[in-house]
Amino acid sequence: MKNILFVHQSAEMYGSDKVLLYLVSGMAAHGLNPIVLLPEEGPLLLELQKCGIETQIVPVTKLDRKTLSPKGLLRLPWSLYKSIVGINRAVAGRKIDLVYSNTLAVLGAAIWALLLRKPHVWHVHEILLSPTVVRKGFPCMVRLLADKAICNSTMTSNWLLAEQPRLAKKTVVIWNGQGPRPEPNMPAAAQVRLQLGIAPDDLVVTLVGRINRWKGQALFIEAADVLRQRGFKNVHFLIVGSAVVGQENLVEDLRHKIAQSSVAAHVHILAFTHDVWSVWDASDIAVVPSTEPEPFGMVAIEAMASGKPVVVAAHGGLLDIVEDGVSGLQFEANNAGKFADAMEKLLLSADLRKQMGLAGKQRQEELFSLHSQVESTAKLLHAMTP
Repeated sequence: MKNILFVHQSAEMYGSDKVLLYLVSGMAAHGLNPIVLLPEEGPLLLELQKCGIETQIVPVTKLDRKTLSPKGLLRLPWSLYKSIVGINRAVAGRKIDLVYSNTLAVLGAAIWALLLRKPHVWHVHEILLSPTVVRKGFPCMVRLLADKAICNSTMTSNWLLAEQPRLAKKTVVIWNGQGPRPEPNMPAAAQVRLQLGIAPDDLVVTLVGRINRWKGQALFIEAADVLRQRGFKNVHFLIVGSAVVGQENLVEDLRHKIAQSSVAAHVHILAFTHDVWSVWDASDIAVVPSTEPEPFGMVAIEAMASGKPVVVAAHGGLLDIVEDGVSGLQFEANNAGKFADAMEKLLLSADLRKQMGLAGKQRQEELFSLHSQVESTAKLLHAMTP
């Protein structure tokens, strides 16, 4: 059994967090023993422990705006020192066959791997377009510190190679995967609707994701406003997610925008929930209207696994996931009118919703399964650790 050290930037349960959880849960079947390091306690830690995955909390030297500020850069050597000491303590003298940095935001593991001459994989979940120092600096960092770069979509790979063409031989695309979802719990789904005051015959359009400036919640409200003006009165718009600690003002800004819209009585916000499957079972249509390119889009394949038709912004990794007109609909990014047009097509036809939902479920099972992701990743890790 080979020991693989996985290092991640957070302990939440959003996109890259879920990817890590699903991935390491399947490693043992391929002769790989995952040891996971996180910077803090949180939902991900609890889920990993439930799965019997060894997980420890250590400083990981997270690369964020604070770290990349002038003061943060001055403190970076000390942060890296603490990270290396923490990793050494967590490893406790055991042989580590490979280090796996999950997201570009963690630097400590890359430096530890370099110092101890361990093979290092960087799993790239990001498309970073600005500022310029980040857009150019992070790909350079991957070229210098990674033996292999796993990109979660074609678009992520294109971004990385556009900035660092010499990474071509190191880079591989492995799509994220979704395992079998739990059986639908219709009483729980009915309870979600009842809690929100949604009638059984009303339609629900749902956006799941962290509340921030680019996930598209504001655009969702604008498009909902357009639909309301077109006469859609039995439609509810559900936003599920929370803001990062310290950015709660974004939720208040969103509530203010909702209050000023014509659909205020039909828009609902639910904080982050572990039971996302009941939310999908309570929904009729899923939307992913990100205003900046999504590197991948785990929410889209979750909705597809639930048999829901998906409306997505036509950029980034979502272009890999949703086949326009077959398993869902794409719309011109940042265009509220086009977004409303796509939702309208599905709202007007129960048959089309069912048809695209079934096609999406089949596409997810064939191309975006957890089995496929784990198998491809395990094969790569074994090839790097003879």
